[in-house]
Amino acid sequence: MGIITSIRKRLWVVTILMALALLGFIVMDMTSGKSSWLFGGSDRENVASVAGKDISWKEFQQTENVLYRNATDVDVFGRKEYVWNQMVEKAILEKEASINGLMVTDAELKELQFGNELSPIVQRNFRDPNTGQIARDQLNQFQTGLDNNSLPQEAVDFWKIQTKEIIKDRLESKVDGLVKGALFMPNFMVERHFQESNEKLDFLFSRIAYNLVKDEEVGPITSEEIITFMNKKKPLFENKEETRDLEYCMIAVNPTLDDSIRIQNEIASKIEGFKNSTKDSLYIVANFGKFDETYFKYKEAPEAIRDTLINFKPGDILGPYINNGEYCITKILGKKILPDSVRSRHILRRVETRDQYLAANRLLDSIKTVIETGKGRFDSLAVQFSQDPGSGIKGGDLGFASQGMMVKEFNNKLFFTGEKGKLYIVATQFGLHLIEILEERYYTKETAMQLGTISETIQPGDSILNVKLDEAQRLIESNSTLEGLNKAISEGKTYVMDYAGNLISTTYKIDKIGEAANNTTRDMVRWAFNPNTEVGSTSPEVYTTQDPVKKFTNRYIICGLAAINPKGLPNPMAVKDRVKDAIMNEKKFKFIKDKLGSVTALSSTYGEFISKVDTATEATTNGQQVPLYGYEPDICTYASKLNPGQVGGPYQGESGAYIIQLTSKKDPGVASNLETFKRFYKHPAMNTISKYLMASLKNSYKLKDNRSNFF
Repeated sequence: MGIITSIRKRLWVVTILMALALLGFIVMDMTSGKSSWLFGGSDRENVASVAGKDISWKEFQQTENVLYRNATDVDVFGRKEYVWNQMVEKAILEKEASINGLMVTDAELKELQFGNELSPIVQRNFRDPNTGQIARDQLNQFQTGLDNNSLPQEAVDFWKIQTKEIIKDRLESKVDGLVKGALFMPNFMVERHFQESNEKLDFLFSRIAYNLVKDEEVGPITSEEIITFMNKKKPLFENKEETRDLEYCMIAVNPTLDDSIRIQNEIASKIEGFKNSTKDSLYIVANFGKFDETYFKYKEAPEAIRDTLINFKPGDILGPYINNGEYCITKILGKKILPDSVRSRHILRRVETRDQYLAANRLLDSIKTVIETGKGRFDSLAVQFSQDPGSGIKGGDLGFASQGMMVKEFNNKLFFTGEKGKLYIVATQFGLHLIEILEERYYTKETAMQLGTISETIQPGDSILNVKLDEAQRLIESNSTLEGLNKAISEGKTYVMDYAGNLISTTYKIDKIGEAANNTTRDMVRWAFNPNTEVGSTSPEVYTTQDPVKKFTNRYIICGLAAINPKGLPNPMAVKDRVKDAIMNEKKFKFIKDKLGSVTALSSTYGEFISKVDTATEATTNGQQVPLYGYEPDICTYASKLNPGQVGGPYQGESGAYIIQLTSKKDPGVASNLETFKRFYKHPAMNTISKYLMASLKNSYKLKDNRSNFF
């Protein structure tokens, strides 16, 4: 009673503490990007707003879950980007369609879903990967299930999402067609295109390659030069939203000698058991190896044991040896001379469900017994029962096949585990087969081996992981500023700082870090865009990446925020890697031009520069290639502006400075049929419309992207 009385006397304290706790939860929820009340409601509930439509986070999640319910891919952000684009584009297209009187009628939708003119979306989702044909049976099952409400809920959800995709695709083709239909090309443009495409130029030229000039001769690239370059090509660089620049350091975690010895000993400890095993396939699988019926030729074996295999016999074990970062032991399970080609026949029963599988297995087993007891002939039974229309009418005969022509399970039976004249039931992606090997042809008579391998990845142990993690943490803890971190890395002379610039709030990929580390990149970018993150600060978190195949920790990453870039041109450092080659070529061209001065004649020597004279014939003004030197979109244009015999240059090309002498110019005259050429020249413009129309619409509708609030 004393305790209860004490609590009652201090009830006001408890009430205040509860209120503070509740307020804390509210503030935390508001700042987490998931709360929608009090302020910023729309941005907190919707992943996008465009064309008068809000795309809710809930709807986005439902769509993603349906489309990728059984997906196992690691590119989570890539699939989120796909779903987001689909939903945004659908909203824009529906708005455009309503403005222009476009729609998809119920009858049209039904034809796109089940008719003879199936939507590309249906063709994609219902195409049999084995035959390349539309799986009409499966499509018909969906239609029947939709009509009588017998489809499971997962299938209904899938169909609803697919229907939205179909409508979006159809509206896109209509809007695209509307814009293309409005495309007009006046006669003067057609005449100019005709002239540029058909005027033939012959010219001599010499090129002074940029690589003849050393980088040191023109000096380093400055920020001012990058800004000048960006201003010349402003549409390519101008940001429509605020961006961030990161500087980061990757600390590799490599296995130590002790790690290597430990793993070598672990794999060596399995040799005795492997040698004495009577069920090799079970022993391999039990020790996390991979059993394969395939027989390999000597040249296909791992390089580390390739030269010694010929001296070993079945039952012998090789290793431990290193192959692709793993310690391995390999047992020779068998040796045989493989046929170069095999003639076979089969009876196929297609299966899609468990019941169909059981029924097909019973049928083929019965047919097998009938043939083996002499009560029936394979060929006549194949005509009667095989569901392979190509071979069934030929008694199941598949003719001769070389190794690798059939699917793996079928191929293994023909070449590795089957015997001529015997019958086998084999399951493949096509269904169940009753197979008979009829004839084997031997030409090369090369010996092949079946190998069983158990392996262990050579990966960092806890000791080195802890050492490197401690090192990364010490660097961060002792350098809260990016300036300090840069100095410490520079003085340490062990690691280097990298720069990732012009990152938008939804960035999930940094090339140097790699696609397998998209989650890590996303965490770094989210930190950079946190309102509390200051320019010049370092992240308190040490980020981790994994080996893309083996999934062990292989790097620690520490980073800092280098710059916040407002809308407009980005920080020069952010685009330096992207523009450095082009700017360096400009500097080298100016250097060459200043050295050459006025050029009046072609030559193989221009002062200190050695070149040679080449010939271009039958070139056109809009030609994109120069013989021997590849992509040079401006050189033919420069040549067309000269008169026969005239020398011009130097001209700036992609790979060097060009000096040109025009030798002849053949005027194509006037086009006899402008309408024919007009149709021809409209194709590139139409392709441009298809490529850039949606991007233009997104820009004109002032798309609001709120994805960074959610993922």
